Amino acid sequence: MYFSLHAEEVINSNYIKDNNDGIFVSSLQFETVERLYMFLENSSFEEQKYIVLDFRHIRHIQANIIAKIIDIRDLGYKLVFRNIALEVHEPLSINVIVNPKNLANEMNGYDTFYYFTSDTEEIYSINLDEKMLFNQEFERILKEKNYIVEYGKKHSSSFVYLHSFIDLKKLISLENPFIYFALYKLAMKIRYKWKNEINNNPILVSQSLTSTFIVSVLSKLLKLDILVFDKIGPITKLYNKLEKHNFDKRKYIVVSDLVCLGTEVKITKSLIEFSGGHYLGNVSLVKIETLSREDLKLENKDRTLSIFSITDENNRELNYYIYTNLNPKPI
Repeated sequence: MYFSLHAEEVINSNYIKDNNDGIFVSSLQFETVERLYMFLENSSFEEQKYIVLDFRHIRHIQANIIAKIIDIRDLGYKLVFRNIALEVHEPLSINVIVNPKNLANEMNGYDTFYYFTSDTEEIYSINLDEKMLFNQEFERILKEKNYIVEYGKKHSSSFVYLHSFIDLKKLISLENPFIYFALYKLAMKIRYKWKNEINNNPILVSQSLTSTFIVSVLSKLLKLDILVFDKIGPITKLYNKLEKHNFDKRKYIVVSDLVCLGTEVKITKSLIEFSGGHYLGNVSLVKIETLSREDLKLENKDRTLSIFSITDENNRELNYYIYTNLNPKPI
């Protein structure tokens, strides 16, 4: 089991304690680890032997947290720490563990730290790359729970046929905890892509009712205002009439649920720029990469930032295809 402690702290801070700190927290609080302990104690994971605790983005730890982490270990798990910064060595008491596989990185932190001393463990041979594991889990959920269904119709706004349809409304409704974690990851990607712009409070733009939930979560995590459009017509939230909103010199990030060919994004971008605003870019929960990454020589702001992509490497496994009326290009 793999836990992002920063993600847990963000959820605890914003949705349980209601501190409204967004993703801009860097301290791990005792209450967050206590909540994790209670979850594990009240759940049955008999088949699981290891727990990975990822400390990425954590720079401060309450002094008494190590005792609760030991309580988690005493539930019968072997612990693995990931992405330990130098600042948290002492409160985690990592100096008491001697394991030759624990090698410090160039910043004197640890990419992986095994909080046990045994020489032979299955987890030594497992790739613990969080991005890879997340993509694998996203693919598993899409496949095993039938969120990709056969569609066989033309796309509503582009001149192509869609063999399949990703039911993101159903995915968001039924996989709520996973989606919150995915949106946390998307918020972090937005923060670092536009790190020089976030402090100037760009506006998040929702271009459909489906993406309204997504943009509302991102708004809370990034502490940004939002503007909602439906079918390229503003409806609700902060601004209810286009003419009442002053676009002049404001910056905007367009938020989508899924970007296939990008037609709706282009329309929204044109509307923003025509009205005097500055378009920063587009983000989405899922995007379809219809060009290879080598061939995608677009300007940086025209590339969709997403948390999961369907590409030529996974579309067959996911049973997702796009067609036109033309014969395929000869191989």
